[in-house]
Amino acid sequence: MKKRTSLTLGVCIFLAANIPFLAAFAKDKDILRLTAQYIEQGKVLYAEKDYYRAVEKWTEVLKADPWNEEVKLLIEDALGEIERLTEKLDEGFAQLEKGNIDEAFETFVYVKNNSSPETRDLYSLLASGFHSIEQMRNRAIYEKIVRTGDELTRTGNYDQAIRLFVFAPKFDPAAGQLPRKIEEVKKRKEISELKQRAIDLFERGDYMASRKAWNEVLEIAPYDKDAPIYLSKINFKIQESDRLRALAQSYFDNGVNLFKKKQWNEAIDQFENAVAMNYRADEARGYIEKIREEIALQQERESERMTEQVVQYLREGIKYYNLNQYKKSLAALNEGLKLDPENTQIKEYIIRDIIALKREEEKSVPVTSPFYKLIEDLKRLGKESFTVGNYSESVKYYEEILLIFPFNEEARINLTKALNKTDPGLVREILANMYNEANDLLRRKKQREALIKLKLILEVEPENVQAKNLLNRIESERKEEKRVVSAEDRKRAQSLYEEGVEMYRMEKLEDAVRVWREAVGLNPEFVDARVFLSRAESKLRTLKSVESGSSGKQTAIDDELRIKLKKHYLDGINYYMSGMYREAISEWEEVIKIDPEFESVQMNIERARKRLGYDANQNS
Repeated sequence: MKKRTSLTLGVCIFLAANIPFLAAFAKDKDILRLTAQYIEQGKVLYAEKDYYRAVEKWTEVLKADPWNEEVKLLIEDALGEIERLTEKLDEGFAQLEKGNIDEAFETFVYVKNNSSPETRDLYSLLASGFHSIEQMRNRAIYEKIVRTGDELTRTGNYDQAIRLFVFAPKFDPAAGQLPRKIEEVKKRKEISELKQRAIDLFERGDYMASRKAWNEVLEIAPYDKDAPIYLSKINFKIQESDRLRALAQSYFDNGVNLFKKKQWNEAIDQFENAVAMNYRADEARGYIEKIREEIALQQERESERMTEQVVQYLREGIKYYNLNQYKKSLAALNEGLKLDPENTQIKEYIIRDIIALKREEEKSVPVTSPFYKLIEDLKRLGKESFTVGNYSESVKYYEEILLIFPFNEEARINLTKALNKTDPGLVREILANMYNEANDLLRRKKQREALIKLKLILEVEPENVQAKNLLNRIESERKEEKRVVSAEDRKRAQSLYEEGVEMYRMEKLEDAVRVWREAVGLNPEFVDARVFLSRAESKLRTLKSVESGSSGKQTAIDDELRIKLKKHYLDGINYYMSGMYREAISEWEEVIKIDPEFESVQMNIERARKRLGYDANQNS
């Protein structure tokens, strides 16, 4: 860099020129005192990173004492720092030339932090470097703003683009082109607004006004691609107005007939076609609204019917459960669960049934089991062998039962009794293990399983003190835990039930659910409270599902989108059938914007494009 400041050579020449004239005064005491003062002042300046002035002070010393080695070393060190900072400056300017703004900035900051503002030549170069960085950064910001403005222009955000183009020169006042850009954007905005007005007029069926607007577009932008297509559509709409009106009337009339036959979905489709073609649109929308109300009413009736059916299954399930007919109960409850998979009351009783059936299976083999006859024969043979004192044979028969049903209580008890006759030591070991297992089950809060173990022990060894004590303790704790519904709780539950009925009648479903849950909590066997709770929860879920799925406003929005889609679709069909393929494609492309997955429309577009190519080849 030409801006590099090289001071080392200049300082050396200065020293060589002045040393001979002052050497004679080196021994003077005043001069010695002055040189010592200069040395200290130079060190202070050096510490302040003012290397140039430090060198000046130490040079004064060498004038009086040319052989002062300490001062020579100090000067050499200071000149080294000056040389290093000068090289850093050169490096910073080199990075600027390469466009490495951040690296140049860091380099200049380093020079600034390691030098003194009193070094004017150095600081003037630094100021120049920082100024260049600021200019380059501002230029980068300017270019980014302009790029953003160009993108906004491309996407039709003209006002924002203009604001950015007006703002950009603040970062680079010397830049040009922006006034031209602003005028270009204003023109594009004018054309866009005029085109939108022309399209709106066309959509409303005001074809003459739309034609005028499109002709204005062509005056401003003669090469606009949309204008010729829309002008062609307008001519078609005017020329074919009678035929199109008859077609639209047929859609409306079909809708009315289907409405009378209560073919709701088909009627909606026809009425939407009529609206799409702007024929008696208000009446058609009125019919659609009536149909929606009727569908909603049907859904509500169906929901109520289903709720009552679920309630019936729940009642039946509870009845069979209370009669200890758990399989019948489970069958009824599962039917209810098919209709209402989230029903909490049904789920609770299903769990009760499963637990009850599991307990029954643990006690004895059900009659319905394919092994029932075999097990009964083995039990009979086991008992007969035990009675006649043939304990080893009895053990074998009960072991065979346990091979098929490992948890059969009767077989386990009788096996242990038989073993007690053949091998008392083994039985004591088995009973001790069973006692330890019962303790472990109790630690894991499995009281019912622990009780089964202890009762088995006492069946074999009725005087087992450990088992007795533990059994008594568990049964005592269970009695304390088992809830006995007091008369006061029953009365309170009945009051809550009646309160819930009134809330349900007033459609306060959440409040009704809350009080009925409290009633069931006070009296778990309160069947009517459970049934009404099930009904309220089911109805509440249905309402929430309807609210979250589609509100009235959302349905209206969906209807309007579908009508808009149909309008473009039907117009595309009409244009295509009249050989107006470009016009058809433009309509179907609007359909794709609304529903990108509309496959048949995509096929129609491809078909129309092929027709365009075919006709072009024929004409040529």
